[in-house]
Amino acid sequence: MSNLLFQSGDKVLFIGDSITDCGRRGDHAPLGHGYVRKITELITAKYPERDIAYVNKGIGGDIVEGLENRWDTDVIDEKPDWLSVKIGINNASRQLGESISNEVYLPDWEACYRRILTRVKNELDIPLFLFEIFYIEEDVENPRPLAVDAYNASIHKLADEFDARLIQTNDAFDNAVAARPGALWTTQDGVHPNAEGHTLMALEFLKQAGW
Repeated sequence: MSNLLFQSGDKVLFIGDSITDCGRRGDHAPLGHGYVRKITELITAKYPERDIAYVNKGIGGDIVEGLENRWDTDVIDEKPDWLSVKIGINNASRQLGESISNEVYLPDWEACYRRILTRVKNELDIPLFLFEIFYIEEDVENPRPLAVDAYNASIHKLADEFDARLIQTNDAFDNAVAARPGALWTTQDGVHPNAEGHTLMALEFLKQAGW
């Protein structure tokens, strides 16, 4: 008996920043070559009888305010049956660059994220997956003090509030780095996963999808 949440005829939509985009608007259209594609390939390989539609709406460099600006076209109008959101690292980077405190920046960020999730609840009433953000300092020559834990605390709060399935990628990467010191999980910028990193993300998602 399969526990996979997605059924034939379902549409699963992924939205986020460059980690989700991963070339989906260029040479690797339409799904990119990152965790989104790996998720679809692993599901198809294990459940070839499931006719599931997948949509990738990631855009490199995006922030949560960018998602809100395109929420009608990229989410509401698509009418997905499932929605996965991976957002926040570019907000954290912008906050650091502008030297804005958590106390000033994070409430607005969380409020914007809450607004778009509220629209999903009210207008689509579909299940959600929310990804943690992550930053792997071990891979970076000059690490940046991004407020990852503070952002993830907000993401955890929103996951509870909207009964979303939480994808704990930050913990997963921390565990992977500890288990295999010196191995690379990103493209050596601490943010963008390499092939192994995208596979880790895909597997963490699939745990929550009943794969």
